Amino acid sequence: MVATPRKLQEFERREADILAAALELFSGDNWESVTVVQIADRAGIGKGTVYKHFASKDEIYARLALDFFYGLLRCCHRIQDSNDPEAEMRSAFRGALQYHREHQEYSNVRQYVFRAGFWERLSKSYIESFEKLDAEFAIWANQRIERGMDAGVFSKQPLVTVRTGLDALFNGAVSQLWGNRCWMEIEPDEYIEQVVEFAINSIKAGQVEYS
Repeated sequence: MVATPRKLQEFERREADILAAALELFSGDNWESVTVVQIADRAGIGKGTVYKHFASKDEIYARLALDFFYGLLRCCHRIQDSNDPEAEMRSAFRGALQYHREHQEYSNVRQYVFRAGFWERLSKSYIESFEKLDAEFAIWANQRIERGMDAGVFSKQPLVTVRTGLDALFNGAVSQLWGNRCWMEIEPDEYIEQVVEFAINSIKAGQVEYS
């Protein structure tokens, strides 16, 4: 039996309600103890209805994380290609940090999906979705880093070296922004600019000058 457009719309609406309820609960103080029953109650549906959409609470976390990171990828794709790879990378790094700053409600979700053992509990389809997402991010980032290297703007080094360093810097900065633990006591906007400057200087060709 083929579902009618109306039934499909209702199914999608309920799924959106489940995700919205889960995100609200996961962003609270007792997020780690949230149950499927609590999510169902917050969404105004039965527990069984939740399981028609998601096989487990882990799948809800996974779907929220995918939504979050695809939103970040869309931000990256909005950056126009140009003849200035340094400006592109600055804009990308700044935009990604601002995106995280503006979506702090996903902080616990992001933390949860990077925990050891999480991936082993996911179904094959969700793992494939994350692998596809990772590949799309890699393609986007690698193209811009390589263009910068070819133009002599960024130092010639293995992509994995550049990506590993930038990733470590970025994740540390996100922790500062989301945890409000910036020991330098500077405003978030200024902090982001300082991180962006350090990130770009770390991959630029030639001697880095500090003022």
